Amino acid sequence: MREPRLEDYSNARDFFEAVREASREAERTRLTLLRMEAREGARAQTYAERVSVGGERDRMAHTDSRIDYEQRMAERLEADYALIDLACRVLYGSESGKGGVDALMGSAVADCISFRYVDARPWPEVAALLGYSRWSVNSLRDLCQRGFDAIDSLGWERVVDGVGDAT
Repeated sequence: MREPRLEDYSNARDFFEAVREASREAERTRLTLLRMEAREGARAQTYAERVSVGGERDRMAHTDSRIDYEQRMAERLEADYALIDLACRVLYGSESGKGGVDALMGSAVADCISFRYVDARPWPEVAALLGYSRWSVNSLRDLCQRGFDAIDSLGWERVVDGVGDAT
């Protein structure tokens, strides 16, 4: 798997939209695996001979199906999480809290982008987490856009390092 690179994206908005989709895909995969696991069900070990009416079923079919799905999705999940990690470096720096958008523009901007794109939350949840009213969606969109504009004007490397004046 090739590591994601910031240079592969034409601008910050495109990058964070890709991050949002990766986050959503990772969550869908996690939920699918949980449903598959629940379908397997925990069964107590029995030592008595069981008689089955209508033929013997493959008791491991659900488990085999889940394992196959996990293997198929492993590389995609790895790529999704690598992209999400890269987004966290852009937002908070290589050493958390010492760079990124957080150091340049403050935690409100970094957290707003993180909640919306890294966590893939809907706007009303983002508003609640940041202490805004649920009618503040336009203000939150503006906050994210200011962060994207700063990233685009300063460049990826400078933002990750927290170098520049973005205010």
